[in-house]
Amino acid sequence: MSVENKACRAIANAGKFSPHRAPWLFDPQDHQLVRLVNDFAAARASNKPLSQPDPALHPSGIIELTSEPGLRMARAVIILLESLEAGGPHERLHALRRLHDEVLYAVHSPLQKNTARVLIQLMKDLVRSCPHAHMQLPLAHEFHQAVRGTPRIIRKLLRRYHLLEMPEAWNQQAFDHHVHDANTKGRKNPTHLVMDAWVKGIRFLTVIYYNTVDPEAASELLRAARIMGISVRIGIEFRACLRDKMVEFTWVPLNTDSPKAFIDLLRRPDIAAVLAAYAPVNTWTQQHVLHLLRAWNQKHAQQLAQQLGVDVPSPLQEDAFLAYVGQRQPSSLHLAEYIFSQWVPHIRQASTYLRKKMETQTGAEYAATLGGVTRLEALVPDTIRAVWLGPEANADLVFPQKPHKDLPEILLRKPEALLESLTALHPCQMVLNLAGLTPQDVLELLWRGKGRITHLELFNLREWTSGQLDHAASINKLQRAINEGSILRLKQVVRQIVREGREDLERQPVFQAILNHLPRLQEYYSTLRLGSRIGTDSTSRSHHTHGMGLVFIETLPPQARTAMCREDKEQRLILPVHTDIYSFEQHHEPQYPQPWWIRILRRLPGLGQMGCHSVRGWGLEKKTTTVGQDGNLVTLGGVDARGINTENASTNCKAAAETSLWNPAYINSDVINTLKIIAGFLPAQWAFWYVGSWWVLTWFGALLWFAITAVRNVAQSMVGGGAFSRSMLLPWNRYVSWSRMADSLLYTGISVPLLEVVVRLWLLENLLDITVQDNAVMVYTVIALVNSIYISGHNIFRGLPKEAVIGNLFRSALSIPLSMLLGQALLQCFILMHLPDPMVLLQNCAAIVSKCSSDIVAAVIEGFADRNHYLRMRQSDYDSKFAQIFKNLAKQELLFPHRSLAKMLQSPREFWNQLGKKDALVARQALEHMLDMMYMWYFKPRARQVFWQRINAIPAEEKQGILALHSLLRLEHEITTQLLQGLLGKDFSRALTFYLQKHHEYLQELKK
Repeated sequence: MSVENKACRAIANAGKFSPHRAPWLFDPQDHQLVRLVNDFAAARASNKPLSQPDPALHPSGIIELTSEPGLRMARAVIILLESLEAGGPHERLHALRRLHDEVLYAVHSPLQKNTARVLIQLMKDLVRSCPHAHMQLPLAHEFHQAVRGTPRIIRKLLRRYHLLEMPEAWNQQAFDHHVHDANTKGRKNPTHLVMDAWVKGIRFLTVIYYNTVDPEAASELLRAARIMGISVRIGIEFRACLRDKMVEFTWVPLNTDSPKAFIDLLRRPDIAAVLAAYAPVNTWTQQHVLHLLRAWNQKHAQQLAQQLGVDVPSPLQEDAFLAYVGQRQPSSLHLAEYIFSQWVPHIRQASTYLRKKMETQTGAEYAATLGGVTRLEALVPDTIRAVWLGPEANADLVFPQKPHKDLPEILLRKPEALLESLTALHPCQMVLNLAGLTPQDVLELLWRGKGRITHLELFNLREWTSGQLDHAASINKLQRAINEGSILRLKQVVRQIVREGREDLERQPVFQAILNHLPRLQEYYSTLRLGSRIGTDSTSRSHHTHGMGLVFIETLPPQARTAMCREDKEQRLILPVHTDIYSFEQHHEPQYPQPWWIRILRRLPGLGQMGCHSVRGWGLEKKTTTVGQDGNLVTLGGVDARGINTENASTNCKAAAETSLWNPAYINSDVINTLKIIAGFLPAQWAFWYVGSWWVLTWFGALLWFAITAVRNVAQSMVGGGAFSRSMLLPWNRYVSWSRMADSLLYTGISVPLLEVVVRLWLLENLLDITVQDNAVMVYTVIALVNSIYISGHNIFRGLPKEAVIGNLFRSALSIPLSMLLGQALLQCFILMHLPDPMVLLQNCAAIVSKCSSDIVAAVIEGFADRNHYLRMRQSDYDSKFAQIFKNLAKQELLFPHRSLAKMLQSPREFWNQLGKKDALVARQALEHMLDMMYMWYFKPRARQVFWQRINAIPAEEKQGILALHSLLRLEHEITTQLLQGLLGKDFSRALTFYLQKHHEYLQELKK
């Protein structure tokens, strides 16, 4: 038995002492999430449908009364991780939209998008670990920690998942112009591919298909890209014959970003005819793969079995393989994956036997057996494909790498014929793949193409790794010479290429014609330069090459660049490709007129852009792309080099094994908060005991110190959330984060020895002989300054808002005069109480006075930061909600083109009946929008303020339409019926009670 299997079995057999059953580990919400995720997975495995919330329901809306965000994310991820055949495109797209919205609006963090990326990865692992609770609970706990969005924790999880931190402005230059989905040789359906691209941080994507493309797959891909905000283009790869080589071209039609535009393009008779002509190529490819399967059964399987020392599995069945491939285009990669899946049980069994044998061996026998185990566990699909399914091992088969009479006739066309037939169809990019091509080949193709080749696939990571791009640097010199516009430079480069190819006598007439007409070659690219395309050729399957995604290093935030320096160099590859990059900033004028005073201020120097929306971005000097020097492109994906026995289990077992009974990372939140408070209280109490100046402070100083901090935290949270103007449905403690309170008490407790002992007693009184009686200003200034630096430091560590960090750094200037006032007031109290030596007592209370004044100022500063945080969250909520409502209103206007909606809504029941007859979905979603608006009004901090700001900033007709639409909330019977029929799912009772109790009050408040 392997070490990994022993670890897993030890955990599984731990019984009542196993970590996932320890009462002090994990939270109730962790257990609930795991239980419900497993219920969802079990239901899906039994082919039971998983209902999803309607897309119109906002994640921050009334759906919060019916289900938890984590459960909605889990449901969506389960659907997205299914195979291509299991669910339909509509269901997957619905799940993707729900997941995208949930992860973005569930996050309360300055790293919103990066936190959302981490949440998706955690949820994927959580679902994939079903039904092993000991593996799932740590993930569920980390999921709930990540929702808080603490930057330190998010960056730690990004490193674990090999994800680079992306700028929150989402302006990184991250792309991949050659990837595959499950409809060709990839593993992921189009929706899953787009989701993973967004998680990696990719903003621009080109998905490649062979010879044709399925309209349904293209539509799903483009719709998914629109949901995630990714720019996706679809390329179709064709082949032509150049002398003794097959040349690959990728046709990428432009201006087809919308699904409808691309589907209409595919249905055009001229384009449909071209694609139909290439359909036999896919049929031939399928037969070629079946020939490889037969060759595997006849000879290769036995040879591999002898090498590995295992029994030969049953011969592969063609029908079973085609069923495994499904609707995808079969390839040798699919066959390698299928062979791998059939051999895994036999190899694992042999590996387990050898590992048991090793336990009794030593010396040479042990080394020999270990070598056998290594060979077994190192087997991956890429090895099978490269060694057993290539031309070298199957010399009797025809491969489409070279022209042959047995290939489909259309593959033997000349390149210029292919280019002419494709470029005339539609505005496009025509990309030449450089795999296996020499500079002489490219020069001839550019000449024969007459400018129809618009881009060179200058760098393909998979082909570069396999050694097929040996001439990329020389070809790049030719490209730059054409684009630079210098005929002297072009002549020099072309002559060099001709000299290197002088032995190719057949090409000499072509080369002579090019040299005689160099201006013509340059003229082909005088208007549009010969561009570059760079991609990974990722299929989400390779164990030898890096995964999907590339990014320009300069566009990453500093934290990501620092993290790159600490990573394993084998897992993050810097490509030998360099492109000059520059930053820019755009200022967009506000949509609505600005106040007069802003217009006046904008006339002053330096204030010309005041009130404008600023957008920062990056641009590429594409003509500077150079291959062969220090690059500024880095891979986003890593290399999955795991072998047979570690393919699935080792990582999860390792994570489970690390979940010991005393792992502090997974301790219950209530326990950890209690420990934090105790850890803060003990040093505070020690400090007051150590000073021992006054019995009141000796015994009650720590309690007083903690009371000041606790009151300040509650006050700032309530003020920041607008608690004093809140709905009565929202209790005051809803605004208070108890985890944040525990952190504050921990750090404030540690500050007591620092301020009371180190600063006041040792530094000021003992060393410098400065007391409150002699120099009160100096004492309070030094204590406030040290306290400000200390607080700002731990605020950064805790990931609090920037406003709080900066404000706390400079709050000493405000707290010093306040300390003087409080000190004088306390002194008068001591005098009135006739206490002995009031000045000495005041000296002993200096740290308490400074602490109190500092916390008063902090309550204002951090309360303001919390207020701004809530305002940003509500603005994001209302921006998306209003966008949904505007779409709904637009549909309603189109349904009643000759009538005024505002007048119709004066009779809401009649309007509802008419709208339901015309479009029941639009009617139902209108109700959902209004329920969301009402929920936000009552349950979301600062919602009312942002609502009125937003509603008063839109044109009068839109404002009138939104307010009029609220009249639908009067339809108690209709809304109750909709809720009973499943508008919000099965658990609707709280939502129904809320609506019935509050809709009249809500409508009255809107009228006011």
